[in-house]
Amino acid sequence: MACRHCAVEHPVGTGCPQAPSLEGQRHGPLVLRQPLGAGALGTVYLAEHQPTGHRFAVKVLHRHLAAQPAVLARFQAEARALRGLKHRHVARVLDVRRGPEGLPCLLMEYAEGEPFSRLPMPLASAEVVLLLAQALCALEAAHSRGLVHGDLSADSLILTWDSRGERQVKVLDFGTQAVLSASLSPEERACGMVVGSPAFLAPEQWAGDAVDGRTDLYALGVVGYLLATGRLPFGFGRVGGLSPTEPHVLNPRVPPALSTVLLRALAQRPGERFPNARAFREALLESQGIGRLEPSSSTRTRTSKGGVSIFGHIIPEDGATPLHLALRDAAHGNATPTEVNPPRMESPRGLGVRLGLATDTELVPVRVGDVTVDGFFATWAGPLPELASQLPVELSLGGRKVACDCDVVRHVTSEEARAWGGASGLYVQFAGEAARALLGRALGVGVMPGELDAEPVPDAELGRLLSRAAVVAKDPYALLGALPHEDFEQVRRRASAGLRRLNLFRQRALPLGQRQALESLLRRVEAAGRVLGEPVSRAGFDATRGNLAGVARCLDAGLSEPQADVLRKAFLAARPLAETRARALFTQGHALEARGSLDAALERYAEALSLDPLNASWLRHYQELRGRVRLAVLPAVEAPGVEALTH
Repeated sequence: MACRHCAVEHPVGTGCPQAPSLEGQRHGPLVLRQPLGAGALGTVYLAEHQPTGHRFAVKVLHRHLAAQPAVLARFQAEARALRGLKHRHVARVLDVRRGPEGLPCLLMEYAEGEPFSRLPMPLASAEVVLLLAQALCALEAAHSRGLVHGDLSADSLILTWDSRGERQVKVLDFGTQAVLSASLSPEERACGMVVGSPAFLAPEQWAGDAVDGRTDLYALGVVGYLLATGRLPFGFGRVGGLSPTEPHVLNPRVPPALSTVLLRALAQRPGERFPNARAFREALLESQGIGRLEPSSSTRTRTSKGGVSIFGHIIPEDGATPLHLALRDAAHGNATPTEVNPPRMESPRGLGVRLGLATDTELVPVRVGDVTVDGFFATWAGPLPELASQLPVELSLGGRKVACDCDVVRHVTSEEARAWGGASGLYVQFAGEAARALLGRALGVGVMPGELDAEPVPDAELGRLLSRAAVVAKDPYALLGALPHEDFEQVRRRASAGLRRLNLFRQRALPLGQRQALESLLRRVEAAGRVLGEPVSRAGFDATRGNLAGVARCLDAGLSEPQADVLRKAFLAARPLAETRARALFTQGHALEARGSLDAALERYAEALSLDPLNASWLRHYQELRGRVRLAVLPAVEAPGVEALTH
């Protein structure tokens, strides 16, 4: 039976097979650079418009969900509704259409930053209030349009920075819960199955009751509780009518007034919560003695010359569609308009073009100019199609025909045409590689799919980092910059910090060799985090390294003596003479300790443990004796780590 998550049959208990990556494929004028993450609904890719370097996020619906008509219809309906939601604290939904391999794609503003779940918690109370207040401004705007998020969590709230360098909260994933709910079968609904992040679901969602804006306020109350205390109020889900511990009891720095506000948002019954996002926000601000803050309106900066689209061309104000205005606001800010030149009407000999400009997008022959491998200018005296719309196109050259879609990226209006003494028309850019390859042939440049973009120059900063990492590649401690006795939490933090730093390089244009080296380093850092972040694996590694402090840390973290004994037997089996020699040394140390020669005894014990480092009882005795004589340094065998990534 096929898995309900991926629609593919695979053994129970094993992970879902990964879908083929769309990295490098085109979505209209954008190139999908690399996946940013995957969820239950789809995979999100970082997309780049190469001529300008501007970046967007593209969510690609999973194949098995795209095959369900109800899910597909809800996906498109939610996207259309969300296109009208424009607010500085909401990651904008800009467009929805089919993309690579015919999969439905959602074009969104790219919000670069840290999710709330990765912030160092607990936060200061004033900071908690200001972050929640921004998120509530976004919810107020959404709720006023009848839009409920339904799956708000610490992962769908991003802390980013605006063009002035000020911190700004962005709310992601509006519409996700509604689309996923459409994928549930009647049987799954009858069994009480719900969609969402369990720790943040409101009681009415668990009960299958109707939801409204107060459902989002509950989820944001969970987020606020987590930020203020570092703990979830109900673990991974609410059970019965239990009330959570007051935040100021868990964290004395939380004012009782803030505790009261958060607990009201977490009320089990919607009627006992705040009536709306504005009331919640004002109560938060009052708990900190901060005056009322009005939500900032979404403003748009315009110039008399028009705006700039992601496609790098001027858009006259009277011809700018909501999509292009959104794209410009999301990606360009106050970008300076570029020079616009009249089209050159020379075209390759033998190239025929028919474009879907007539009624019902019927293909009609057009005269073209400014031909490149990416697209062309087509003359057209009739009504111009909307910017960012898709048109069918048919190219023919030397008996070969290619049919595909193209994006309308610029208008040449009749007024511009008269000023230039030319013809009106439109610029288009191709969504498929076949047309690009055919035009490459027509232009005589021998362009093949995948060879259209020049190799980027090596990134100097990444090159230095890769060089440092190569020196310590085989030492997980040195790779993470961790000390031999580092505790597990600190090791995990170092691994996470290293991965975050490396992932930033993924967003840059890199030559193939550097990108491959970066991916290899990411895998090594992940492996180092796994080896040193779990007691059993770390104990085995530390034993072979002779790191007694690391083995002791594993025992303190919960490595049981039976587990240590299993590792010890495997260690000694590979060293047949080590146990006998170690026992003799430990006996000598015991005799020296009995005579009061404690320093000499410690030396013998250390030698014995270098041969049998997983002998838990010996190691504990050695540590106790060291504590008594108050040695300030570790044995020489425990050398300090070399910091490579995190500093």
